[in-house]
Amino acid sequence: MDIFMFFSEWRLTPLIVFSIFCIFLYTLKSNKSSMVVPPSPPKLPIIGNLHQLLAKSRHEALWQLSKEYGPVMQIHIGSKQFLIISSPAMAKQILKIQDHIFCSRPMSDAAQRLTYNYLDVAFSPQNDHWREMRKVLVTDFLGPKNARLFNRVLMTEIENIVRSIGSRPSNVAVNLNELFLATVKGMICKVAFGNNYREQPVKGPSWELMVHEAQGMLGGSLGDNFPGWLGLLIDLISRWGRKLHECFTNLDAYIDTIIDDHLNQTIEEVSDDDKDLSMLYLSYLPKRMIPVIG
Repeated sequence: MDIFMFFSEWRLTPLIVFSIFCIFLYTLKSNKSSMVVPPSPPKLPIIGNLHQLLAKSRHEALWQLSKEYGPVMQIHIGSKQFLIISSPAMAKQILKIQDHIFCSRPMSDAAQRLTYNYLDVAFSPQNDHWREMRKVLVTDFLGPKNARLFNRVLMTEIENIVRSIGSRPSNVAVNLNELFLATVKGMICKVAFGNNYREQPVKGPSWELMVHEAQGMLGGSLGDNFPGWLGLLIDLISRWGRKLHECFTNLDAYIDTIIDDHLNQTIEEVSDDDKDLSMLYLSYLPKRMIPVIG
């Protein structure tokens, strides 16, 4: 009789443990299913909704999906989930009211490499370094002291674009898109670097090609959306690692050229109104613990 009771208890204990485990799984599943999640288009295994973004331009595809699934929807690309916002009210919630939650960008190998391990402001996660760099950027680099420099460069570029249009024959068409884009690039180069390096020989490819490559790299690789060996295989086939290395090498050489040109100048002899952002950056190095790149 004692032996029978022993075997009964021995069988009962695993049964109780198994029952508790099943109840836990059911509770977990119920809580997960009760969570309010944005609507999502039907997805395929492995690729998710990637097939719905390849037929047309990405913004057009997302616009068509938003008309069916609403201003807040969720899409899947590989193993990654993305929240798509197409409403001004929700954009205000994310970009302004709830900015402290959504301000950090996803980590990626390209962003880490091209920003020298997140030493910038745009891609750095929200931490003490980001707050200090943002403070320096807003107060010292983009403050009222540099307004005169920005205004002078703007007026010069506007005069150049008007002169360029006026010098052409009246029967010749003018591509305003290219003209305005070149003007914006010239303004950025002169304000940030003090010179239009697009027209000077520097190490590496042209300014336009380098910016285009960097934009493509910062967008991330397709392999980032797939886990494990599948993502590594996609990056290997697309030669992502080699392209990222070449892009970083060209960008680093470009920055080295700008820094070398500024180090060969005597910063103290340049007035505050004529100092570009790169010169201002180098003048602040002895005063603040600003990271040196290049």
